[in-house]
Amino acid sequence: MRDFVALLREVRRTRPDSALITPFRLPDIELANGYPMAKWAADGRNRDLWRSMRRMQDKAPYSFDDLLPADERSDREYYHNDMAAVGLGLAHEQNGLAVSLGSDIAWATETVELNRIWADSDDEQVAVRHASTISHLSEHAHWFASNVLGEIQTGRHLWDRRGEYFPALSFLPRVEDDLLGISKIWVGPVANRLVELNSAIAEWDSSSGQMPVWRTKTTPEHEQRRKLCEFVDIDGRTQIFDWHARFTPGAGRVHFRLIPESNSARVAYLGPKIGI
Repeated sequence: MRDFVALLREVRRTRPDSALITPFRLPDIELANGYPMAKWAADGRNRDLWRSMRRMQDKAPYSFDDLLPADERSDREYYHNDMAAVGLGLAHEQNGLAVSLGSDIAWATETVELNRIWADSDDEQVAVRHASTISHLSEHAHWFASNVLGEIQTGRHLWDRRGEYFPALSFLPRVEDDLLGISKIWVGPVANRLVELNSAIAEWDSSSGQMPVWRTKTTPEHEQRRKLCEFVDIDGRTQIFDWHARFTPGAGRVHFRLIPESNSARVAYLGPKIGI
């Protein structure tokens, strides 16, 4: 526990805006069989460590259930070695850092592989950045330094700096209203998806005849739903923007179309799943 709190303190020193989010109440988490964290916290020798953990948790603007409501978890589930891994899954979805107690050799790694199971499509293997000791953080130094989410607080911020953050993407003018209207809880997830989409497009060679290598689940819309994805493009012509990436909580979607001639993509819509 001392090592774990030291890890949290170092994360917070590196990124003062960091917050600890857990799927279970801290006092209820078992450190050993029959020994919940509440008992550990009640020992006066651990008072300062406990307070340090709680301060980092109190900084969280949202709870675990806000970010991953129970009634939405059946849409996709995460497993690690055939065991449900909702905390690791949330860290992956939020483009965050998963932290673990160094209680098992499985957590002595900077990256944890997960199996993500979707209700409506094939399973996929994903990786979440991870740390159980301070030494693991050096592997994530670039992410700490380059992660733009810490400075993005509003949809207006995303729109005004879209050219800086997402140079491989263009946006229909209507997307400004989409971004200005999204709830605060969606700002981070939308930024995550746009960062991943921008990276995939930036590395795409459209002349190869291959599709971009997506960083997250990205698919075209089903044929019967493609008409719902029609938007007037910047040249005044109606186009189908049926490619989409997902974001949560809820059924969030980023709709776009590929533009091979300029090796780019154009975003037409950001918001709830179209048609629901």
